[in-house]
Amino acid sequence: MTKMRLIAVLTPALLLGACVTTRPTSAQVESCRAMEGNMGLQTPHDHGEMKGQGRNPMNLSHDRCLQILR
Repeated sequence: MTKMRLIAVLTPALLLGACVTTRPTSAQVESCRAMEGNMGLQTPHDHGEMKGQGRNPMNLSHDRCLQILR
């Protein structure tokens, strides 16, 4: 029983340790700065996302740039 408890405690801890955001590369930072200069940082709305079709790559890249530049 003690072995099972140990596994039950350690497994989530190990999995959560892998959930980290990687640091941006200098190329990503420069790309985000260029995007900010060209179009700003507002994330445009997406009708496909509103219909439950998931996020499009443009919105994902905008969100990542917001994380990088903050």
